[in-house]
Amino acid sequence: MEHASGGLLTLFIVFFASIVGGEVSMRLRMPAVVGQILAGVAIGASGLNWVPTDSMPVLNVLSELGAVFLLFAVGIETPFEKIGQVGAEAFRVALLGVLIPFVLGFGWAFWGGSKAPEAAFVASAFVATSAGITAKVLSELGVLDKRFAQVILGAAVIDDVLAMLILTVVSSLAKGSGVDLWSIFLVLVQAIGFIFVLMTLGRKAAKRGGKLLGKPMSPLSPWSLSIAMCIGVAVLASYLGLAAIIGAFLIGMILAETEYQEWIHEKLVDLNEFIVPFFFVVVGMSVDIRAFGSFSMIGTLLLITVLATLGKLAGGWLGAKEDRAIIGIGMVPRGEVGVIVASLGKAFGVLSAATYSLLVAMSLLTSVIAAPVLASLISKRTTSGQVDGFGDGSGEQT
Repeated sequence: MEHASGGLLTLFIVFFASIVGGEVSMRLRMPAVVGQILAGVAIGASGLNWVPTDSMPVLNVLSELGAVFLLFAVGIETPFEKIGQVGAEAFRVALLGVLIPFVLGFGWAFWGGSKAPEAAFVASAFVATSAGITAKVLSELGVLDKRFAQVILGAAVIDDVLAMLILTVVSSLAKGSGVDLWSIFLVLVQAIGFIFVLMTLGRKAAKRGGKLLGKPMSPLSPWSLSIAMCIGVAVLASYLGLAAIIGAFLIGMILAETEYQEWIHEKLVDLNEFIVPFFFVVVGMSVDIRAFGSFSMIGTLLLITVLATLGKLAGGWLGAKEDRAIIGIGMVPRGEVGVIVASLGKAFGVLSAATYSLLVAMSLLTSVIAAPVLASLISKRTTSGQVDGFGDGSGEQT
């Protein structure tokens, strides 16, 4: 009973911190996600240390669920046709947004004295993009139906496939096994095959399933089935080497074409008010601010953050046709993806403690900086009065 009470107390602390952080952030005219991430830094091990280490496995599961349901909700508002209309542009943004940051990251690390495997992991962290953080800002502002939002989301999916290919190569180098061309080919085939099957057979199955559920025994059966499909496809995506959130996003796009689209979305809004904040708070908790006690570390952190930001900005600027700054900034947040890459490099024994801390902190900084800048750019672009705040995303669309 005491253990259960302790677990509930931890959940209360994390959730309450997310509420306070989000509320303060919105009162300062910034997206709630910024305050939620900083709340995670505050209650984490390097801050107030209010979260016991043995609670992290549960929090990590809730965090992953939060990211999955967030992208599921975004997918529900994004039918396939909209992404298809910007496919070529999204591919250019993703490709350039991978190549340029990789070169910048590898160049900085290698010329700074790192060996090739460590420099490659640094470059991989530069390549990463957190679709969850950008998607949250787009959702808060109610602009998911805008063309620039479709380009960003489409590029994020392609970016994830390219990033997994790079990570496969880098991991092989770290293990000392050389470049495994078969593994690279397998990852590419699985990723493309997974997306293709969902776009074709998945869409047909969803439409037929919608007809079968026209007269369910339980009025909540369509809702329960949609949640099961979301988690199942997310797990399958993860098993195939893609991010779980990409699977959730794709199945959301499929269900967006069914008659239950609006109903599912309405229920997701309520669910996500509880579950999604855990994702952002846990991202903040991953940063150890104690590692930055010297001016040299702070200076290095600022330098790599600038390089990582410029790399994605350049990809968006060169790859997009219009709204280049918005699209470039939308690809900047590294978030949990950068943390995962850094953790993998640390597990392989390739990254030094200092480099690991720098990459994790860079992932946080790019997220905290990009979110309010993105919101500001979008607000300036929209007609006055149609997007006037954050949180409910209920403004009219143009």
